[in-house]
Amino acid sequence: MSTTTNGALWQKNPILAWREIDGEIVIVSPNDSVLHELNETGSFVWKRLDGHRPAAEIASSLAAEYDVRAQDALRDTEMLLSELASRQLVVPANSLTTGGTE
Repeated sequence: MSTTTNGALWQKNPILAWREIDGEIVIVSPNDSVLHELNETGSFVWKRLDGHRPAAEIASSLAAEYDVRAQDALRDTEMLLSELASRQLVVPANSLTTGGTE
C-alpha cells in the first residue's frame, strides 16, 4: 500500500523520545522499546517535520542542502516519510488537532 506524502503535513509522533547524537537522530518508541536510527539525510528530514511543511518543501530544502536533483530528493523524502509513517514514528499533523476551523 502506498501512502501519498507529497501534500500531507507530517509531524513527529508526540509519544516518541528522540535526540540528536553526532548529527544523527536516534528515536525510541516507548510502546515497544524499539530504537530507530536515522542517517544524516533522514535526520535532516526529521528535524523539519513540524506539521507545517509539506514533503515537497522539505525535499526542496534537502535538494539544496545536499546538491541533488529535486525529483530525487522528493522521491527519497516521500519514501522515508512512508516508512516512518508505517512505523508510527510520524503522524499526519491534522490527526493531532482537536477541532479546527474550516
